[in-house]
Amino acid sequence: MKQIWGMFVLVILGAVLLSGCGSSSGSKVSAVPTLSAAMSDYPNAGLLVSAASLQNSLGAKKLIVIDTRAAATYAASHIPGAINLNWADYRDGSAMALKPLATLQQQLGAAGISRDATIVIYDDTINSWGAAGRIFWMLDYLGCDDIHILNGGWDTWSADKRPVQAGAVTLAAATFTAATNLRTDISALKTHIENRLGNSDFVVLDTRTDEEYMGWQLYGEARPGHITGSVNIPYARFYNTDGSTLDYKNLKALFESKGITSDKEVVAHCTSGIRSAYAYFLMRLMGYSRCANYDGSIKEWAATSPDLPMEYAANYKQVVYPGWVQTLISGGTPATFPSGNNYQIFECSWGTTSAAYSAGHIPGAIHFNTNNVEARNYLDLTAAFPVTDANEIVWDLVPDSLLEARLAAMGVSNTTTVIVYGADAIAVTRVYWALRYAGVDVRFLNGGLGYWTANGGATETAAHSATAASFTINPQSGLKALTPEIKTYADYYRSNGTLAAGKVLVDVRGIQEYTGEITGYSDANLTRKGRIPGAVWGYDADSSSGYYLDSDSTLRSYTEVRDMWSAKGITADKTVIFYCGTGWRSTLSFLYADLMGWPNIKNYDSWYVWSTFYELATGTIHRDAPFNDSNMPIDTGWSLLTAL
Repeated sequence: MKQIWGMFVLVILGAVLLSGCGSSSGSKVSAVPTLSAAMSDYPNAGLLVSAASLQNSLGAKKLIVIDTRAAATYAASHIPGAINLNWADYRDGSAMALKPLATLQQQLGAAGISRDATIVIYDDTINSWGAAGRIFWMLDYLGCDDIHILNGGWDTWSADKRPVQAGAVTLAAATFTAATNLRTDISALKTHIENRLGNSDFVVLDTRTDEEYMGWQLYGEARPGHITGSVNIPYARFYNTDGSTLDYKNLKALFESKGITSDKEVVAHCTSGIRSAYAYFLMRLMGYSRCANYDGSIKEWAATSPDLPMEYAANYKQVVYPGWVQTLISGGTPATFPSGNNYQIFECSWGTTSAAYSAGHIPGAIHFNTNNVEARNYLDLTAAFPVTDANEIVWDLVPDSLLEARLAAMGVSNTTTVIVYGADAIAVTRVYWALRYAGVDVRFLNGGLGYWTANGGATETAAHSATAASFTINPQSGLKALTPEIKTYADYYRSNGTLAAGKVLVDVRGIQEYTGEITGYSDANLTRKGRIPGAVWGYDADSSSGYYLDSDSTLRSYTEVRDMWSAKGITADKTVIFYCGTGWRSTLSFLYADLMGWPNIKNYDSWYVWSTFYELATGTIHRDAPFNDSNMPIDTGWSLLTAL
């Protein structure tokens, strides 16, 4: 009966191919598959095939197309002739490891698959979380030599309006016989990883999301965080927005930016070895000769006793993710949300109105003008309202009384949790730091609106305004450095030629600002160039620099920033003070230190005050015009102690 059904499918398939959308009249089905590479510059380009070549090969002898999406989704519409395999059917119970060999051979044979077939696998890319990669890795492990993944998967196939078919397809049973020598080297074991950790030619690639890597436990992991020393590339970053795989140049650059080079042994993992299996495929595509998937992944690693090496950001709760915010909006109580609190979501940017907010924002969000935390009227310094920057030229944090009044007007109470986000990360962290100083429970939404929508978050355009609340400021004075403290630090450096023990001032402006080549601003008030003596350059924290943010505007892995700082002597055992021009860039670096739970961190507000508006003799910040006190020392040029 199966054979008769298989013949019927082939007849129907032929009709679909001749009449289906995207086919041309008079086209002929090839007797053998004529697959071609989606991108020819990859070293193993043939592993990733184009949709056009697959369409031209449909119905060819020994071609098997495998759809790895959910069964119901597959049945509704799929590539003509494709069969449906679920990766979970081939794992050993609740474990992530593959089933015994005999079972795998029986299952694959029953599905009509033989090892000498030409196999093309697809899924719906980002939404499938590596399902196609998992089946590819399994077949590669079993010794299949002619296996491929469809570039762009179902996303591209359906978008291009290529032929489709509904209903299930079954193939006649076949005999699947694995290779005599299984490719066991591509299936990593935890003992091997543990033994290799720390070796210079060995890399563990964590393909989970930023939030999982930081420490959020989303899928029942026994312990939070990541394998110590691993590097993180979230699975979604392997794709373009249309679901196609990154081109070779960009994918190679992405891997190499994390220290993942083809001369090293690389083991990929995720939660359960699914997303990481696609990373394994990509490494095969790029010609990596020593790559493997760890199918036990963090589920096994974190549950192993005695504990295997793991680490996480001590204060990971400060950086939240879209699912956390969605739970809140939906009326739930996400992990770490204080019992009894209400919440506000602020879209943070400069100005009384925001084009980004008007174009679409997170449901219920309110626009928060950054002037609330840094603009006052120097003609009346006690006036909290109206909030305007018409008479502001210094741009440091407003006095406690103004900050208290303005936060209350924005609906912040002492039992409010505030989620901040926006298009420009340093505008958001400017507000984040001000709220942290004020004693508010504030959380930073990683990746802003882009990451929110990429994870399925809805937006709205209806504007919302705040209902005033009662708020009493609780100043966290230890988070704010004042100029006398910085002057003592600078004087010590000038007198001794070394930094005072246990403290480091970190300049996160551009390198040309640091060396005194430019002011970095088009503000006529700012004329003095250089840096505060003894300041260590902590790399440019501007949103566009690439030192602190990834290309998708999410935070760079905190471990990379930690290691970048460590090389400059910026470490958790010191009092670390960040500064920039007006306190925006420095608050992004402050966020990282806060995320890592560093105990003694401050933001200094800022170079504008130091260089231009501060009078040393009286301790006065002149707010009506530049003072340019020559007693406020400035260094320029390069220094072996403080530069690169």
